[in-house]
Amino acid sequence: MKNIILNILLIGCIAVFIFSGWKLISALTEYRKGEKNYEVLLEKAVISPDTSNPTEKQEKEPEEEKEESLPVIDWDALKAMNEDLVGWIYIPGTKIHYPIVQGDDNDYYLTHTFDKSRNSCGAIFMDINNQADFSSDNTLLHGHNMKNKTMFGTLRYYSEKSYWEEHPYIWIIKENTVAKYEIFSTGRTEAGSDVYTLEFASEKSFQDYIVQRSKTGADYDTGVEVTTKDKLLTLSTCTSDTETGRRVVQARLIEEKVTQ
Repeated sequence: MKNIILNILLIGCIAVFIFSGWKLISALTEYRKGEKNYEVLLEKAVISPDTSNPTEKQEKEPEEEKEESLPVIDWDALKAMNEDLVGWIYIPGTKIHYPIVQGDDNDYYLTHTFDKSRNSCGAIFMDINNQADFSSDNTLLHGHNMKNKTMFGTLRYYSEKSYWEEHPYIWIIKENTVAKYEIFSTGRTEAGSDVYTLEFASEKSFQDYIVQRSKTGADYDTGVEVTTKDKLLTLSTCTSDTETGRRVVQARLIEEKVTQ
């Protein structure tokens, strides 16, 4: 009887091991499929500027004054793939280099990629309650915290001040404009907290929000000054330790140029 019980327990353990392994392999396969999906998208819709042969002007330009080399987007190709397109997010030196969509709700793009293929890596999407032209007081972008560091999986590194110092800017590229945002705060919060306020009823409420996010609600003081005249951008992703935990990286608009 004792041997029978031990054999049953052994079989059970083996079954659990096999099931867990299958789940892990399935997840990794899906992650890779989603990653490949976006790699193909980059090849089709993004033209990276050639900096291997700089012009005479670029050679003479001091390093700190050189303009960031931004990707050129094939908007016609992207819009043909998905009419929900509202822009492109790019953080130099990171994996964050994706199209931004805005769907009919905040659920669809949690499980669908930009080309609307069903995949758990989802897409980077703007909150349904935001203005699609980024004119809200606070524009909120959602993205998964992927274990393979795709999507918003690298936002976790902003918990270290040195990472912020190396990657302090976020670029939002649209069809006719390019906007540069300066990161002023990063920290942890809970889903549904007032961090996700998109419009402010008064200047005072906006100012109170800025103080809270820049000081007590931040992992560290960046020293970046923010005013109620600024347009804010919030990147939000989940955390791995709690179901409702979120990490946010917040920035202020400092420059916007017309490109066409």
